[in-house]
Amino acid sequence: MMETTGGIRRRKKEAAQKLLDPRFAERLEEWTREDARKVINPLISFLCSTDETLRGHAATAAGVVIATLAGKDKESARVLIRRFLWSLNDESGGIGWGVPEALGEALARSPVLAEEYGRLLVSFIKEDENYLEHEPLQEGALWAVARFAEVRPDLAAHGLPDVRRRLESPNPRLRALSLWMLASCGGEDDLPAVESLQGDTAPVRLYRNEEFQETTVGALAREAARSIRRRL
Repeated sequence: MMETTGGIRRRKKEAAQKLLDPRFAERLEEWTREDARKVINPLISFLCSTDETLRGHAATAAGVVIATLAGKDKESARVLIRRFLWSLNDESGGIGWGVPEALGEALARSPVLAEEYGRLLVSFIKEDENYLEHEPLQEGALWAVARFAEVRPDLAAHGLPDVRRRLESPNPRLRALSLWMLASCGGEDDLPAVESLQGDTAPVRLYRNEEFQETTVGALAREAARSIRRRL
């Protein structure tokens, strides 16, 4: 039975309220109890919102919902993943705003999906593979891989050569996101390049741990250097 227009609007409004709740991070576990079939469309619609909080939290919540679904019904989770992947395809007619971030969150939270789609996720930042040429999508894909690297540095490491090149990008967000990833899977050979950015004062606003953080490229370089040294 198809849901009425009023029902769709109501569900979208309810989802927006939960996403904008100041206690979103504390209540994240509640999304594991949601019916993926009912909440995924509202969440997808918010991935291209002009409200950065709504957009960031929607990617997180979508990742939680898909990862939870993968633990119960792997094939249904695959269907959603394929839907997201299609939206990044030129033939889809769309742009795929927020899709890489939602994918990265889902894979970071699901060992099953990580094994199956991890390499594909990383391919979106590789210039000789499925590289996303539009710069905002590049940022989204790099965010996704950096988030994924926190949990699966072994799989994310496939993207290291391309990430290292982005340390020289004129875009401070790409430099910042590259440093975030290197904090998880960079090695001793990365230290000179990472430490050379410790004086980079370019400000960046980064979504991590379910909140936006004001920081600088230099601060992230120092964080990455400390993380790398701890692993030596």
